[in-house]
Amino acid sequence: MSVISIQNVCKTYVMSAGMSQDVLKNVNLNVEKGEFVAIMGPSGAGKSTFMNILGCLDRASSGNYYLSGKNVSKMNDNDLARVRNKMIGFVFQGFNLLMRRSILDNVSLPMIYDKDGRDPRVRRARAEKLLDMVGLTGFIDRFPNQISGGMQQRVAIARALVNDPEMILADEPTGNLDTKTSNEIMDFLVKLNREQGITIVLVTHEPDIACYAKRLVRVVDGQIAYDGDVKQYMENNKA
Repeated sequence: MSVISIQNVCKTYVMSAGMSQDVLKNVNLNVEKGEFVAIMGPSGAGKSTFMNILGCLDRASSGNYYLSGKNVSKMNDNDLARVRNKMIGFVFQGFNLLMRRSILDNVSLPMIYDKDGRDPRVRRARAEKLLDMVGLTGFIDRFPNQISGGMQQRVAIARALVNDPEMILADEPTGNLDTKTSNEIMDFLVKLNREQGITIVLVTHEPDIACYAKRLVRVVDGQIAYDGDVKQYMENNKA
C-alpha cells in the first residue's frame, strides 16, 4: 500500500506585478509502506516546497496528494492539522523543542491533541516508553538546554513517534550535528525503518546522509530528475 501518492502536483507562487513562478511542475511520486526515501536537490530546486506539501504544511496549486489513501489536497485547515498530528511525525534540523518544558513534556505534547492520549497517565507512560527506546530514560526531567544536540534530536524522534504516525518526515535532521552524532542519529532512523517498518522520508543535501536511505529522489528545477537506487546513483555520479 502506498503511504504517499503524489499525482501531477504543481506549485506556483504568484509574485508582485502579476508575475508567477512555477516551483513544482507535474510531479508524480509513490512511496510504499516501509520504504526509506531520501529527497535531494540543489538550492532552489523545489525540494523544500515539496517537503512542505508532503508534510501538509503547504498546499499544491494543482494535482492530488493521497496520504495512506486519503486525499489530503482536498482537506480544510482543521483536517490538515489533525493529519499532521496523527499521521506524520516531524524531525527538523533545529529540533523545535520547547525550551521551558521538560523532555518528558516535549514528547507528551502531541498526544494532548489526540483523542487516545488525553489521560495524563497514558501520555506519561507512552512518553516514558519512547524516551527509554531512544536511550534517554534518566533524562526525562531535564530541559532541552541541559542536554546535547544529539540527545535533543533523540527527543525529537521520540516526539515524532508518539502518535504512531504513518511516516516520519525528517528535514535535514543532522544539519546541526557533528559527524559522529549525525551517524548515530541516522543509524537510529535506519533501525526504526528496518525493525519497526516505519516509513521514512528524509530531506537532505548531503550525499553521505542520503546513502543511509534505500531510494533516492532527486529534484531539479521543480521536477524529479532521478528516482531509483541511492547507491547506484552515487556510483554513477562520483566526483
